[in-house]
Amino acid sequence: MSTQKYLIIGHPLSFCLTTPVINGGFKELGIDAEFQTTDIPPEELPDIMAQLKKGELAGVVATMPYKTPSLEYLDESTEEAKAVNAVNLILSQEGKLVGHNTDWLGALGALKTAMLNLKEKQVLILGAGGAARAAAYGLKKEGAHVAIWNRTPERAKDFAEKMNIEWVEDLRRWEKFPDLIINATASSNAARQSTLVPFPLWKHVMVAMDAVYGRTSLFLEEAKAAQVPHVISGEIWFLNQVFTMFKLITGKEGPVDLMTKLTHESKVIAA
Repeated sequence: MSTQKYLIIGHPLSFCLTTPVINGGFKELGIDAEFQTTDIPPEELPDIMAQLKKGELAGVVATMPYKTPSLEYLDESTEEAKAVNAVNLILSQEGKLVGHNTDWLGALGALKTAMLNLKEKQVLILGAGGAARAAAYGLKKEGAHVAIWNRTPERAKDFAEKMNIEWVEDLRRWEKFPDLIINATASSNAARQSTLVPFPLWKHVMVAMDAVYGRTSLFLEEAKAAQVPHVISGEIWFLNQVFTMFKLITGKEGPVDLMTKLTHESKVIAA
């Protein structure tokens, strides 16, 4: 039996932490499968999906910008993927392409390391991309009050209306005080970072989480300066979603200690 092949696709993409972490899990459990990281331009997406459909690939992990464009190629997708309007895992199953989204489970799993009960909590999410939508979806399921802000107001407003959550146009004029703040913008990956959260909004925050991993960010440092009790890096978010992804792919629980060790040892930020 030949090795099952999986691709991680994105553009631009030179490295993705999922590759060594899941490959390490495969090796530990003796699973004959392998992930490869592949930078593909948009015009090559149909060919990748055709390979997947024919069974030449066992699955694809979609990173930016393919989490939403991949939806049109699917035969089936989970309720969560439909709600978030994004997939990060596509599996070839008996000739059908089935889409999953594990980002929302990663967000909830990470947040629950600090706060088990999210019901009725006021949450502010920064950003309006796939990670922000996934976090918003999960938090709504938990009964939290979710508000969204984005540098491009039109994106935030459209996102809020579709998910039936609050839209914040100007954080300086927002009259609520969040219990949790999640940064799901791309700002933490920028060489020069600027303040996103007006200092008064940190007043009652118990948990701050950033999507970035591999290093700290201005957002997390400002949370620490504001003495937020629980500051969570994207590493924890990543681990919680990749454990779910591993089980969907293999039907088995991943080697948690090894996969955690591989994540912590990586010094490169995934694209």
